[in-house]
Amino acid sequence: MRTLTKPLLAVIAALGCLAFAPAPTVLVGATESMGHVLTDTAGHTLYTYDRGLCAGACTDLRRPLRVAAGGTPTLPPGVAGTLGTTTRPDDGTLQLTYDGSPLYTYTGDTQPSETNGITLDWHVVPARYLPAESLSTAESKATTPPA
Repeated sequence: MRTLTKPLLAVIAALGCLAFAPAPTVLVGATESMGHVLTDTAGHTLYTYDRGLCAGACTDLRRPLRVAAGGTPTLPPGVAGTLGTTTRPDDGTLQLTYDGSPLYTYTGDTQPSETNGITLDWHVVPARYLPAESLSTAESKATTPPA
């Protein structure tokens, strides 16, 4: 009975850590024509706008990806880039950014991973993956206790 106690406690501790790990703010979806792209948590493709911020009537079709204040935006493991936020000038809410570009969904995308919102000025956000070395180094740092 005693030999099962340590492995069981290790499993319980690991599960506890998973329960408190932050969920990714964006996900990766597979599209038919554009490969792997970033999506919102519902699976809808995310877009950036070449002209910067979409405001006013523009947001009738292009919805800003808003986030709650105080949260820490996170990417899925293995995806490169930086998530951040910007304050929207029209309503003061926080909008998610990827590598500094504000993120939007498109109302014409009714199913997950659709890419109907691509135009000359609107682009999907391709999922850029970390090199395998970087990922394994990041994972080992996360799992190796400090000396």
